[in-house]
This record gives sequence, structure tokens and C-alpha cells, in this order.
Amino acid sequence: MAYSEKLQRKIANLEKAFSNLEESQFFEYEFQINVEVTTKRFEYTFETLWKTIKLFLLEEKGVECYSPMDCVKAAYQVGLVPDAYEQDFVTMIRKRNEIVHIYNEAVAEEIYHLIISRFIEAIGEVVALLSDSDEDNENE
Repeated sequence: MAYSEKLQRKIANLEKAFSNLEESQFFEYEFQINVEVTTKRFEYTFETLWKTIKLFLLEEKGVECYSPMDCVKAAYQVGLVPDAYEQDFVTMIRKRNEIVHIYNEAVAEEIYHLIISRFIEAIGEVVALLSDSDEDNENE
């Protein structure tokens, strides 16, 4: 059975947001512009990600979660977040909260480097698992 239309739309939006985030690592603008664009894209990609995970868990696993941390923990428990990225997602939540509530150049640069070095890969794994699961469901 394929995903609901609502979940399919959320996954499509997530794939687009993630594609934009991935693309930002190759920008050749002034460093500060790269930092600002990448951290902003990370913010909306992460928001889309956790809300997509929330809907996936509810519809596909019957699990309710109410916050990004709850959803990440539940996603890890059902195998949607691979073991290698569990701590990255916990860090991601903390760093997302930092960049959203207080803009500090040093913090933004730290988060930028985490996004480029770890977070893009971790998010990409979850996006791929969500997308692959939908394709598997359609083929059944």
C-alpha cells in the first residue's frame, strides 16, 4: 500500500528542501553569504523533515510524537534514523534551536560547518529511506 497523498506531498516537499540545502554547499559566494543561506535552508529543511517524520510515524507506524526530539527518538526506534546518525540528529535539534532564536556569527559559522560536514549526509539518509519506503510500498 502506497503512502497517503498527504505524506507523499510532504516527502516531495522534503526532497525539494533537501535538494536546495545540498546545493548550498557548492555556492561560491562570499563566506558569510554562504553561511546565512545554508543555515536558513537548514532551518526550513529540518522543519520539513521532522514534520514529515511525524506524519510518517503516525500513518505508517501508529506512533504519535509531538516535538522534534520525540519524533527523532521514535524514528530511531523504528529504524528510520540509522545508528550512525543518531547523535547527529540530537545535535541537529540543539543547533537548529540556537540558530533560530539567537543570531550570533560565531554560532552560525559553527552550525554551517556541522551542516556541511555531517547534517546534510544524515538528513539525506532519512530522506532516502522515506522515499525508498514509498517506492517499495507502491510496488507491492
